[in-house]
Amino acid sequence: MFFIAALLLGLASSLHCVGMCGPLMLALPYQDTDRFAVVRQMLVYHSGRILTYAGLGVLFGLLGQGLSLAGLQQFLSISAGIFMFAMALLAWQYEQMVTALPGFGRFTKWVQYHLSKSIRNTSHFSYFTIGLLNGLLPCGMVYAALAGAIATTKGVTGGLFMAIFGLGTLPLLFMAVYFGRSFKNTIRQQVKVIQPVLFMVVGLLLLQRGLNMNIAFFEAVIPGATYDCH
Repeated sequence: MFFIAALLLGLASSLHCVGMCGPLMLALPYQDTDRFAVVRQMLVYHSGRILTYAGLGVLFGLLGQGLSLAGLQQFLSISAGIFMFAMALLAWQYEQMVTALPGFGRFTKWVQYHLSKSIRNTSHFSYFTIGLLNGLLPCGMVYAALAGAIATTKGVTGGLFMAIFGLGTLPLLFMAVYFGRSFKNTIRQQVKVIQPVLFMVVGLLLLQRGLNMNIAFFEAVIPGATYDCH
């Protein structure tokens, strides 16, 4: 269930990624005009980005594991589900909240400085480095995914959660770069309608886990809800 939630969250985040990361990908120093060669270069870039996500997922999964040992596992899953609903219903500026933390602005400037240096580099390794650094830039969608990674309450599972989240963002990002300007705003608007729905589905999956909403739960609340055969 966690991995389905991660994939849906990645798909829901795709539109935001196109707006925020699309210009960066279009600015990459592509070395070949052949589209298939560009796709290979993009794969190197995204492998770095997803590796950063996975590393963050491991850290936050371990954080969740520590909180789980304190008896807060159910609370984490319910909180993550509510967080997804908030993202679907409210226009909260998560980037501003996080960048207001002490030292985060300086860290972001450090990432941006090294990004600009890597973009000017034409080596194949630069694509991987740009991806690694891009995964550290402030992003509300990534913060939402990290909330899900905490709810996994395991380091390895948190890493897999974030890796699958990153894979879920790929289809729309590839379309944006591959088709360039032909990727019209009308398509983006159609995807934008789906985004809050997917966030709500992810929220429901996490809430279901936290509340343990299974058949046994309903039978305990409503005795005799199932049919008896005589």
